[in-house]
Amino acid sequence: MFRSQNTVSFERRNILILIVIALFAVLIGRLYHIQIVQYSRFVGIAEANRIRIVPLEAQRGIIHDRNGQIIADNKSQYNINIIPFEVRSSEKTYNILGDFLGLTKNQIQRRINHNWRGQFSPARVAEDINFKILTNLEEHKLDLPGVLYSLEPIRSFPSRANLPHILGYLREVSKEDLKNIKYFGYRAGDLIGWKGVEREYESILRGKRGYDYLQVDVHGREVGSLQDKEKILPKPGNDLYLTIDLDLQVYAESIMGSKRGAIIVMDSNSGEILSLISKPDYSPNLFSGIIEPSVWDKLRDNPDQPLYNRVTQGTYSPGSAFKIVAAMAALENGVVDSNWTVRCRGKYRLGRRVFKCWRERGHGRMNMHDAITNSCNVYFYNLIRKMDIDIWADNARIFGFGSKTNIDLPEESNGVVPDTEFLDRKYEVGSWTEGNKLNLVIGQGDLLVTPIQMARFTAALATRGKLVQPHVGLRYYNKELNKFILFSTEIDSIEDYSESTWDFIQYSMFDVVNHRNGTARSARVKGLKVYGKTGTAQNPHGDPHAWFIGFTKDRNCSIAIVVLVEHGGSGGSTAAPIAGKLFRYCYEKNINQMIVSSGNSKI
Repeated sequence: MFRSQNTVSFERRNILILIVIALFAVLIGRLYHIQIVQYSRFVGIAEANRIRIVPLEAQRGIIHDRNGQIIADNKSQYNINIIPFEVRSSEKTYNILGDFLGLTKNQIQRRINHNWRGQFSPARVAEDINFKILTNLEEHKLDLPGVLYSLEPIRSFPSRANLPHILGYLREVSKEDLKNIKYFGYRAGDLIGWKGVEREYESILRGKRGYDYLQVDVHGREVGSLQDKEKILPKPGNDLYLTIDLDLQVYAESIMGSKRGAIIVMDSNSGEILSLISKPDYSPNLFSGIIEPSVWDKLRDNPDQPLYNRVTQGTYSPGSAFKIVAAMAALENGVVDSNWTVRCRGKYRLGRRVFKCWRERGHGRMNMHDAITNSCNVYFYNLIRKMDIDIWADNARIFGFGSKTNIDLPEESNGVVPDTEFLDRKYEVGSWTEGNKLNLVIGQGDLLVTPIQMARFTAALATRGKLVQPHVGLRYYNKELNKFILFSTEIDSIEDYSESTWDFIQYSMFDVVNHRNGTARSARVKGLKVYGKTGTAQNPHGDPHAWFIGFTKDRNCSIAIVVLVEHGGSGGSTAAPIAGKLFRYCYEKNINQMIVSSGNSKI
């Protein structure tokens, strides 16, 4: 047998062998990387070509009033979504869909980018489509691979009341929001509670998304359901029950009408808010789905600021309603007793300045009870001259002024309680005068309060020192545990005042409403003991703001009411009559019995 001579050198042969080994090693390594290391990625792509994952949105929990009446419910709307990978640059798909929606390709692409969640995840391009568009989609289903519609629950508001500042609204989650909340299961385009109880109780109201799995062919057309993947049903959110009495809320909104301001009706003992109104307001139906930019801009730029919650965010001078603080501070610190008298001639002179009483001809000789009943400014001008400003400020802080009430609504203001440190900082040491004190004692000057602070103050006067935490959340129904869970709130006790001081203040506030000279006579209700105090706060932007704070201690109607009417003029002529109507309504409705029964209800 003949054999050819092997002319390949030993070194060259080894090099060739090493090259072959290296090539096979690279090939094996690449196969290992593709099939093992990147297994999940390529399986996902392969599955995405075969499986379409359709999110099933969960309904938010229903919001009820304290008696079970529905305030915020859910309704369904159809949205159009696009699977970006399946559509890609299909001009035909863009043209057909664009004709149905009245959108250009660029507009559709921008919406895809805005709601982008990945190549194989649906991105919403249209919301709340009508039946005609839905019919067109069905008719052209084969021409629109990667285009699908989904049924999504959105808010509806069946009640006659507005309650926008209590309910708040939902907002679409943006890519910026996802930096902070994506770990809680949110995705771009989801709706999230952004104001009011929708935000405060988001974790309770929000449901859990489900998923359906559909099999598609290579063209993205549905060919049936998958047998090996079971549909995951969405879990609806928990139902929330508010402290609000819906019938009372409707009535309060009607008597407030077109006036600007705030109303609070609150249970003095628990802090449960039965009615809360901030005017001007808006219809919550504007936010039933995703709000149009033009509608949002109109609300945001409205000079009347309907989005602004005056109850918690608005800061105002409280006017004469704040004289109660000075009276209590004087009695407890031994500055004067209740029999100390001052003659009011309608004005008080301090150096070159003259400080007037609201009654130009004066009130004559006044003791402390008379001064509160008649709301005499001159009496309190004289009183504050005998008192250190820090004693007055400390007593204001005892009632929580200058700090938040921690009501379960977002965005609350602190208000301002001036003391020596504050005045020195604002006006410089030695630059402020006794005149600042005279303004502060009658609820003017640098003193600022919120209506919700005044409601807590009023409740403390009614209960002789119970400092409640105002709240609108009563309980929620946990659907997993199948039971109601009550919300807990804080209640502090003020022990700085003697029984004699409480007796005197309540006696004086009773006469403010029921004495023939009382400034709040228009708040009287036959058969009901009403206690109150009016306030008329000067306003540099127009007519004075009108205040009324008051309470009842009747066993069938133990409530605190605060009424503020911006530019309303006199508290006695504008705010007190509104409060009188509310007291009468609650008394005739036997509101206390309803508070007890609804609090123990197993709805």
